[in-house]
Amino acid sequence: MKYLFAFLTSFLFSAASYACTCATPSVEEAFAKSDYVYVGVIETAKLSDEKEVTNYLSVVKEYKGTRETDILISNVSFSSCASPSAVGYEYVIFGTKGTTPKLESCSQTQVLFNGKKELLSKLEKLAANKPIKRD
Repeated sequence: MKYLFAFLTSFLFSAASYACTCATPSVEEAFAKSDYVYVGVIETAKLSDEKEVTNYLSVVKEYKGTRETDILISNVSFSSCASPSAVGYEYVIFGTKGTTPKLESCSQTQVLFNGKKELLSKLEKLAANKPIKRD
């Protein structure tokens, strides 16, 4: 009986949990498909509605194209797949004309924790049209 209870309990909880899976493009793919790429720091943020935050950025460095906006949209979520935003943090933004960039778990738009030197190095090389070494 004890084993049956343990089995049923683990089955119920495992059915409710799941991992985030998606096909995140490589930095090279995201750079090629984007009209503009830049690094910005969130200066202020405003709750747009119950589930969406409008973040206002100041530009730190531009890598490609001319950006149409200094806004980054993020979602309010407690999901394990959430990509929250925070004032004072730097983000690399990959954008396309006609759309406002969004911070999503399955995109290359992301926070730059500890500077992410490797990512910034790749962006420098892509912006200069230099080949990137593959590991």
